Amino acid sequence: MLAGACSSGSGSGSPSSTPTSTAASGSSSGALEKTTITVGTLPVVDVAPLFLAIKNGYFAQQGLTVKTVLAQQSTATLPDLLHGVVDIITGNYTTYFLGDARHTFSLDVVGMGFTCVPDTFEILALPGSGITKPADLAGKTVAVNVVNNIQTLATNAILKADGVTGKPVYVPIPFPDMIAALKAHRVDAISVVEPFISGAKHSAGAVTVMSECQGPTANIPVSGYYTTAAFAQQYPNTARAFQRAMARAQAYANANPQAVKAIIPSFVKITPAAADAVALGIFPPSIDTSALQKLADLMFSNGMLASPFQVSSIVFK
Repeated sequence: MLAGACSSGSGSGSPSSTPTSTAASGSSSGALEKTTITVGTLPVVDVAPLFLAIKNGYFAQQGLTVKTVLAQQSTATLPDLLHGVVDIITGNYTTYFLGDARHTFSLDVVGMGFTCVPDTFEILALPGSGITKPADLAGKTVAVNVVNNIQTLATNAILKADGVTGKPVYVPIPFPDMIAALKAHRVDAISVVEPFISGAKHSAGAVTVMSECQGPTANIPVSGYYTTAAFAQQYPNTARAFQRAMARAQAYANANPQAVKAIIPSFVKITPAAADAVALGIFPPSIDTSALQKLADLMFSNGMLASPFQVSSIVFK
């Protein structure tokens, strides 16, 4: 995993805060142990509330200054997190549950980012490719951001539920490069989230093969915010301040979809018109441990985890 986490980009940020979670100890209130933190994140719609929290001053109101660093793949900021270069990262839960279960590292979930609904997480192919339904994906190459993540889990789980015996061949390609790879026929299909779904349909005429939020993956939590167990223990009040600000931002995002769409061009290379067309999912304001456990159980039942994994052990509260 660390070998695959080498490429990263750059970004910027400002203030932060939010509530909820389960694993570290410490008082529920008190002076912040650290007032400036850096969050490693991705150019995807999932993290729009993070940038809204900065813009709206929610972090500042908690006494926090939040800076952001953009990367192209969810594991790209992991080495920096483990070495203390960044304090919090975002990414899909599956990758980090897997790493924790294998004792590769020890992270705490400090916030939920995004829960998918239909139209927000899909597999797309070009017209005329002959790939029009889930069964057609067996044996085909499908681009994913990272192998053995939420994309591969969701695809395999849905195909299994549909009785499809074969699996796709997964090819790791960063989200921003997937449309070009599809148009060049380097892959047969792409597994994408917004704003890349809208982008692929607009620029490449790509069509939906299947939603990855259906059946066993309906309303599945996709991404969240993580820190190291050591950071949560050393800076518990700072972690709680981040949670409080993010909880407020997540709730604001759910109630103000146009604000979400307006902030997207500030961290994604997309026009305001294109951002206005993206489909939005749900931004949970607090950590739903039962929903995360459902995801971990799905990982186990589909062979991604060798044994059951208790999510409550890594949720910061």
